[in-house]
Amino acid sequence: MRTFLERVLENVEEFPQKEIFVKKEKGKYSSLTYEDFRRQISTLQGKLQELGVEDRVAIFMENRPEWISGLFAVLFKGGIAVPVDYLISTEELFNIFKDCQPKVVITSNQNVEKVREAIKDIGYHIHILNVDEIDLAKTQEKIQFVRRDINDVVVILYTSGTTGNPKGVMLTARNLDHNVRAIENLGILNENDRFVAILPFHHTYPLLATAILPVTLRLPLVFIEKLTPNDILSTVNDQNVTILVGVPKLYQVIHHNIMVEIKKLPKLKRQAVLTALKLFRKFDVKPVEKKFFKEIHNRIGKSLRFMISGGAKLSEEVWRDFEAFGFNILEGYGLTETSPLISVNRPGKKKIGTAGAPIDEVEVKTTEKGEIIVRGPNVMKGYYNKPEETEKVIKDGWFYTGDLGFIDEDGFIHITGRAKEVIVLDNGKNVYPEDIEVEILKSPYILEVGIFYQDGGLRALVRPDFELLVEEGIEDIKDFIKQEIHRRTKHLQPYKRVKEFKLIDRELPRTRIGKLRRFLLPEVWKE
Repeated sequence: MRTFLERVLENVEEFPQKEIFVKKEKGKYSSLTYEDFRRQISTLQGKLQELGVEDRVAIFMENRPEWISGLFAVLFKGGIAVPVDYLISTEELFNIFKDCQPKVVITSNQNVEKVREAIKDIGYHIHILNVDEIDLAKTQEKIQFVRRDINDVVVILYTSGTTGNPKGVMLTARNLDHNVRAIENLGILNENDRFVAILPFHHTYPLLATAILPVTLRLPLVFIEKLTPNDILSTVNDQNVTILVGVPKLYQVIHHNIMVEIKKLPKLKRQAVLTALKLFRKFDVKPVEKKFFKEIHNRIGKSLRFMISGGAKLSEEVWRDFEAFGFNILEGYGLTETSPLISVNRPGKKKIGTAGAPIDEVEVKTTEKGEIIVRGPNVMKGYYNKPEETEKVIKDGWFYTGDLGFIDEDGFIHITGRAKEVIVLDNGKNVYPEDIEVEILKSPYILEVGIFYQDGGLRALVRPDFELLVEEGIEDIKDFIKQEIHRRTKHLQPYKRVKEFKLIDRELPRTRIGKLRRFLLPEVWKE
């Protein structure tokens, strides 16, 4: 069977002139073809001559075409790639290197100093390969390709985790290939699609959806220059991007900005827009919606066909509004340990607020305690160097996700929360903090909220939209936010109401994919 590895090699050999990457530097776009990709891979392989089968190579740099070339240079040579978040601390990097013992680190000028610092006391020699010090366009050498068993580990991904203890997830060629094929089988992509790389490749969701999938299916991938909403949206528009792969945080920010703009409209126009929005929430007529909200489409992405959301749960209100604006949101569900995709909403088979139905060959059920468990070719081989940890989560071939939820009569998965995050109150009642956060975030004046339990009550850290509050002349911000929290949560049972809150002016601690690191909230509260 041809895996994604053979298919990428075929693309490189048979479509040398096809554009596959577009990068932006100093505001200017330039294209790279499969031939440029081939040269980068074979040049890097020339620097990896000592690499043996199953040797580990860490990739530690920002998103750029060379990141993907580095990945395939390693995989084609029979090595194991270890993508690492380039924003982690030197100490965290040292711990990961200590665990997986890479032979080589592929990095860039931006990150090389951190690598040097991390490896100075590691106790053995690690070779540093800085892509900015190599002429990657020169070589005429052929790509070295080692055929490997489909059950070979090809990638080890360290989960940043929402609990703070990173574990190396071993994914095989079969794991990743299954996800590629399952997405293809959904039938949602076509040969004119163009992707954009926003999320960091070290995380399994963007690794699969934006680093592996496009080069396998011959669909161009566009890189952005700056991670600002304006630069993302201008690049999406300039490059006619059709598939936006994002996380709830991104869609929340875009939604918030749209709603703030609507709030500023003259009274009559504002009323007309809000009435239309209300109507389209009930009756979904995409062509009419797109026409009515043309300005929003022109600003966000006039060529966008799908907005993919994953990594955390998308608020139903945000999802409903985007659909009413005429966009097509497909929310999926998965974990690093499942390569990552488990389920997804499809066009024509969609339920807002759910994680969709399972993808091909994946079985999903819930335990008596309501935990979601998964079996299929997407389930990891295990945690690197941690057999006991692996045994805790894989039992009789079923992977225990740690997520709570249920499956409805139509086969759609509903996630209700993380088992580890359920707050058990003194009276024995269970509280899912996300449920309360979703309600509070319906306020246009609140950008972020994090709920946790301490000293017998629910506490909230709230980051308001200070700009909007100042614009509207609100002077007593604390009292105003207190009223907003009350207004948004008064319909909840009394035990689900926030006892105390604090205002903060910086972002809440999150993983790089946007999940709230709830265990850190008490620390932030103390500060």
